[in-house]
Order: sequence, then C-alpha cells, then structure tokens
Amino acid sequence: MPSFSRPKKAIGIDLGAHSVKALQMSKQGRKIYIEEVGYAEIDSELVIADPIKTNADAVLTALAGLTPNQSYIVAALPGNTAVVRYPKITLKPNETLTSAVERDSAQHIPFDLNEVFLSWDVITKVPEEQKVQILLVAAKNDSINSRLRIFQSCNISCSVFDIDSIAVFNSIERCHLLHPNESVAIFDIGYSSSSIHFVRDMKSVFIRDLMWGAKDILDAIVKERRSDFKQAEKDLISMSKEAKTEHPEAVEVATPEAEEIEETVTAEPVSPLEPLDEEFDIDKPSPEFISFASKSIREIMVSPMNRMVSEVRRSFDFFEHQLYEKPVQRIILCGGVSCCPLIGETLVEEFNVDSVEVADFITPEVILSNSKSLDIFKEHSAKFAVAFGLAARGLSEI
Repeated sequence: MPSFSRPKKAIGIDLGAHSVKALQMSKQGRKIYIEEVGYAEIDSELVIADPIKTNADAVLTALAGLTPNQSYIVAALPGNTAVVRYPKITLKPNETLTSAVERDSAQHIPFDLNEVFLSWDVITKVPEEQKVQILLVAAKNDSINSRLRIFQSCNISCSVFDIDSIAVFNSIERCHLLHPNESVAIFDIGYSSSSIHFVRDMKSVFIRDLMWGAKDILDAIVKERRSDFKQAEKDLISMSKEAKTEHPEAVEVATPEAEEIEETVTAEPVSPLEPLDEEFDIDKPSPEFISFASKSIREIMVSPMNRMVSEVRRSFDFFEHQLYEKPVQRIILCGGVSCCPLIGETLVEEFNVDSVEVADFITPEVILSNSKSLDIFKEHSAKFAVAFGLAARGLSEI
C-alpha cells in the first residue's frame, strides 16, 4: 500500500558536472538534523556516450544510503540554464501580485514565456507606493525536462527544482553566516562554471554566472605535468591540505652529503672519462624532466588564477559601480576547490576585502548524526553548499 503521509525528511540533490552530492535532513526542534550524506563522481568518459544513464548511475550511487522514497526531494538546476532578475513591480488598483508579475515578466525575461517556467519570491514591499521588488526566475522547459529524464530513469520523483546559486544563498542564510548592514559576495566555485551571489543587508541583490571553475585549474595541471585528471585532482588536494607553496614531489632538498660531493668534484681535476660519464649516466634526470618537476602547483595556478580574477572583477565592478556604491566587505567561498588556500589569498590581495572565508555549515544550528557517511561532510562542508540549501528548502516546505 502506498503511503499518503507527509514526508518528515528532505533530500537535496546537487547534480553537478563532476559529481553528485546529496544531503538527507530532518528537523529537531528549530535545528537541522543531518542524517545521511551521499557522494558519487560522474564518469567523464561515459557521460559523453550516454549522459542520462551515466548521470542516473551517479545519482543512484549517491543515494544508496539514503531513503528517497520517504523524503521530500529538491534538486538543482545550473544557474547558466536560467535567468534571474530583480524587477520592481507596481501594483494597479485591485490587482493581485500574481497578476502583476505575469503582466510584467515579459519585459524582464529574454525568452518566450511559453518556453520557460516562471517562479518568483518577494524581496521587499513598499505598501504606500504599491511597489514590490521580487526575485524573478525563469528556467527553460528544456533544462527542466533534461533533469527530469535523469531522475525518472532512477524512479525518483522530485518535488521542487531550485537554482544552484539561490540554493547556496539559502544555505548561507540558514546557518546565520550573514550580518546586517554588510555587503557580501558568495563565490560558489563549481567544476566547469561558478557563480557569484551578491548580498546586501542580508538580501539577495544580484547573481552572475562565471564561465570559470575548478576544471580550469585541473586543465593547467594536466597540461604542465602531463598527467591525467585523477592525478591532477590528487595533486591539487594534496597542495590544499598541506598548504605548501610547492608540491612535495617538486622540491629539491640539498643534503650535506650532496654539498660535499659537489665541492670535491669542483676541486679535483677533470676526469679523462668525463665525456663517457656524461654519455652513460642514465640515472641523471633529463633536462625535460627537471623542467617538468620543478614547477609547483602554486606556480601552475598563476594563469587560471588570473582568469578567475578577471571574471570576478567584472562582477564586482558591476555590483559596486552600477548597482551600489558600497564595496563588497566579505567574500564567502563555497564548492569543492574552495579549500585551496591560493584562491582565498588571491581574492584578498586583488579585491581589498575585509576577509575571505570558506563556508562552514557545521554550526550550532546543525546537528550531525553518527553515520559514517557524514565523514566527507565534516571534512569539507563547503563542498555541499548547494545540497545543503536544497534540503533546507525542502524542510521549510514539509
């Protein structure tokens, strides 16, 4: 017999370009109780041949320890597949807000309204002027349908779709990481693209998607070190965890014994066999290898960091000069690669903000279960920013 009772759990599913992240939550009083966490990487080779099956397999793997049939499921749509606007709507006499939004939407959405699904939420109201500012979202039907096909192949029914950048804002807001009278930029770094969500006085005011992500860094490492993506990811993670300026394998350590040998060789006469020594010294690394090994991850990241700064600067310039005169005071980083120290250091240096911090969703508002699946969340909760925001929204609707 099917159950018609309202679910008491919510699952947020972040289906990204690199991996699937899922969080299962319930309520404990006014606090969030995280019960289970799911994670699965997407096979980058198989996804080209059969994207629906490959993504579906990753979703099922991520949900293996969760209970989707008993939960309210909220999934994410990529920000670059939707349009987000912040129009001010003027209500006519005896007109409902819904009618006013439908009347004015065509002025703000660059698509045929028959091709999109519209959603909106109120940001501010000015009752005496009959004006309302809303957050207006238009997602293309094709984008929603492509996501639906993946979940339908998993026999999973999604109750709500949300935009990933809005979900990140919800997670930051729900954990009380925003402060009044402050301008904040939430920088969510994805795999192939990213987003910057500007918040002023704890309210969403502007979102911009960036065609830059962790893949730009990995591409640079793969090219320089002639490795594959798996090894590039390991190198980047190692550098992030150890917070060293150079990758350990690329550091040359001069030992006292080596110094003595070098001095002795310099002092002695040249050996008559030296030409043969050079020719048959197979243990000596080639010049090509020396050049390859001597470049640290930090040095390799210079070029992708410059591209990141260029993209972020465009967003900051528009926010600070076109929308508001008050500069951004704080940057909050989210996403898997946000733990890389060089990203925060670069942003501090280039944008003169008060602080750059990596989001931490393990707060007094959150209770964690004893499940082993939460280890990956405890290690780097900012990686689950989108999934956290999706599940938190689900909880608010059940």
